Amino acid sequence: MRLRLTALAWLAILVPTLALGQGASQADEALALQQRAEEETVLTEGEGRSEVFGYCTACHNTALIRRSRFTRPQWDGLMDWMTERHGMNPLEGEFRDTIVDYLARHYGPAQAPARGRNPFLN
Repeated sequence: MRLRLTALAWLAILVPTLALGQGASQADEALALQQRAEEETVLTEGEGRSEVFGYCTACHNTALIRRSRFTRPQWDGLMDWMTERHGMNPLEGEFRDTIVDYLARHYGPAQAPARGRNPFLN
């Protein structure tokens, strides 16, 4: 009787664990498919778009880029942070300048429309 309970207990532990692993695997596959389905044209046209798309989407999708609004120094610092914290290959020289310049030019801090500004703040 004790062996049956132990076997049942193991099944009660393993089945949900395997199901969770299956779910995570399917979520990872869905994310990979979404990233593969993206095209360079989702990024703003400009010099450096191809380099940004090719280099950056190796690790994450363009949504992360498109919703970020950093200054040039912030984008530049982010390249170092990703290298140090996430193992990204270091960007150097003209290639780095091309990527950082593109990001700062097209995904820099946005100005709020005149109607949306608070008249009490300067």
